[in-house]
Amino acid sequence: MAAVIAWILFGMGVLGLVLRRDLVIKLLALGLVNSSAILFLVSLGDRPGAVSPIEVPGLQAPLADPLPQALVLSAIVVNFAILALALVFVMILVERYHTTDSIRIEQEVEKEKDEEEEMPCR
Repeated sequence: MAAVIAWILFGMGVLGLVLRRDLVIKLLALGLVNSSAILFLVSLGDRPGAVSPIEVPGLQAPLADPLPQALVLSAIVVNFAILALALVFVMILVERYHTTDSIRIEQEVEKEKDEEEEMPCR
């Protein structure tokens, strides 16, 4: 069930990345995609009745797999770093172009390129 929810959240995040123009909303959608990937990894590692993988004599219960837990911890740290860096880039773009609209920023960049090409070389 958690894997299905993770896929639904992943789809919502991808739609937010593709369909929205606001850069802050795109960052929130990227966070949703990252969280859905983490939820999917956690759901893969779920084993009902599993115990920690410490060897105990006479214990016949299934052991929990520690690999998904390690991947989740790594994914959380990497996702935090990616979102923080992307937020800094958005702040720089907003400071320079005074908008969070991605299409307007692209238009301004194209204008700057055209103006740069028209300037004579010194």
